[in-house]
Amino acid sequence: MTLKSVCPRCGEPSPLGLCDRCRREMATLLDCPDSVEVTVCPVCSSALIRGRWQKAEADVQELISDAVAEKIGVHQDLRSPDVTLSVEKKNATQYLVSVHLAGLFGEIPTEEDCTLVAKVRRATCERCSRMAGNYYEATVQVRGSAGSPASGELEESRKIAEAVTESCFLKGDRLSFIQETKNVKGGIDLVVGSTSQGRSIARAIQERFGGATQESYKLAGMRDGKNVYRTSILVRLPRLKSGDLIRARGTFLEVRGFEGKRTACISLREGETVYLSLEDADDAVVIGNRSSAERSLVVSGDRDVLEVLDPESYRTVSVSRPGFLEAKPGNEVEFLRFRGDIILLPPRREGRPS
Repeated sequence: MTLKSVCPRCGEPSPLGLCDRCRREMATLLDCPDSVEVTVCPVCSSALIRGRWQKAEADVQELISDAVAEKIGVHQDLRSPDVTLSVEKKNATQYLVSVHLAGLFGEIPTEEDCTLVAKVRRATCERCSRMAGNYYEATVQVRGSAGSPASGELEESRKIAEAVTESCFLKGDRLSFIQETKNVKGGIDLVVGSTSQGRSIARAIQERFGGATQESYKLAGMRDGKNVYRTSILVRLPRLKSGDLIRARGTFLEVRGFEGKRTACISLREGETVYLSLEDADDAVVIGNRSSAERSLVVSGDRDVLEVLDPESYRTVSVSRPGFLEAKPGNEVEFLRFRGDIILLPPRREGRPS
């Protein structure tokens, strides 16, 4: 006689003790809390997630769904679990969440439901609290080397600061905000919430315009028994601007950009890249800027000389042909005047506005 294993609860055949049906009846497949709480800042809509304020990419109902999904538990023996959530708003601070679970328990298709309350708490985040309290850690001072920077440079510096601030915030710097932008004698002051944000702004402005940066510190008080300092970051924009035609090291150059403390230029004789130190850049004589360049037509030319039409006198003028210029008769070239002479400019870089 062969003995068959049976379920000790219902007596049905079962090779592994309790049968699937009895195990299902005794098991709690869906562990659901009575309620969850979601904390949202009423000013910026950031959410308090796992103890940290984060910029919320989702609306309140999605935040509630995420919070419920983290709190519910599903039985480890349930195969192919499928959880669906339905969120219904009851009033300004309470939502009703319905949870439906489906899957296979052993070979038995099964479902289970639960309902819970989600509470939305409004609390001002640390960032908005500090902004409202005029908190700041650093001031980025944008100045010129010879007088105030041009209005276009100051406006672009503001835009750079806004873009860097947003980038720092998205990367997790919750104190990345611009408290105030002040027009001051000689430039602008950008009062910012975070020292690291201020340094990032200063670095980005320097990379765009060149120049030099300098930091200084001032004791602002104490917090938790430690000295708290405020940082002033001076960004001194260079005298030279991109597109300037200059005379330096005994030759004519066009300023093309800045790399840290170096000024990148292109030689108007050979077309080669030349780097100027801060000292050389300070000593350079500015002749004009590419933005005020005149245009002329090439009439004729050979290897060493080009004949171009002077747009003022309508006479043909002979000019030395730079090694980089491949202009042919009928082509248009750009030039600047210096002491009555015409100085031909290299072709504009691709993407540079005409």
